[in-house]
Amino acid sequence: MGIVIVEQEKRINWGKEIAIILLILIMIGVAYLVPYFMAQKKIEEIKMVKQETEKLIEQAKFFKTQLPTIRDNIKKIQIISNELNTLRLIINESILQRFILVELPHILPAEAWMTNLTINFDAKTASFGVNIVGTRDKVLQNSAQLLDNINNSAIFKNPKVTGISLQEQEGEVVSNFNVEINFEYTLEVMENYYKNLK
Repeated sequence: MGIVIVEQEKRINWGKEIAIILLILIMIGVAYLVPYFMAQKKIEEIKMVKQETEKLIEQAKFFKTQLPTIRDNIKKIQIISNELNTLRLIINESILQRFILVELPHILPAEAWMTNLTINFDAKTASFGVNIVGTRDKVLQNSAQLLDNINNSAIFKNPKVTGISLQEQEGEVVSNFNVEINFEYTLEVMENYYKNLK
């Protein structure tokens, strides 16, 4: 009895090869698709930037046509602002004149009167001549009272006395001198002043 060897057909296992091919295709697809989608995203961003740029260009064109009108309006506003500043200065000076004239009688003692008054609104200074008549003691007392009143004033500050002269006439002493003062003026000072007068 002999042994007969029959060769069997070798079966090729395609499963492994197909899996490898699929994996390669997937990798190729990923390698292609990822840059594609990234590029698409960048393209969209570029489109949006382009649209915004076009809008800005349109706005710039519009404003360029409006520049002459804007310049004219700015000039008009400057003219109005200058006129308002001038008016404000006139009103402030007028109010300040009244304010000072209201305060001056409050600082003068009963036996004293003014002989002249000069006000410099720019330097915020004033000077006036004073006459005081009475006995020597009364004249000295009133002179000291005047300086105290100025120091306690809401607006007048730093009194300086110059040109003092004392003369006796018919048993009375006549004192003449000049007073220089600084004054302060703000809306708050004025409001407080009139509030205290009431």
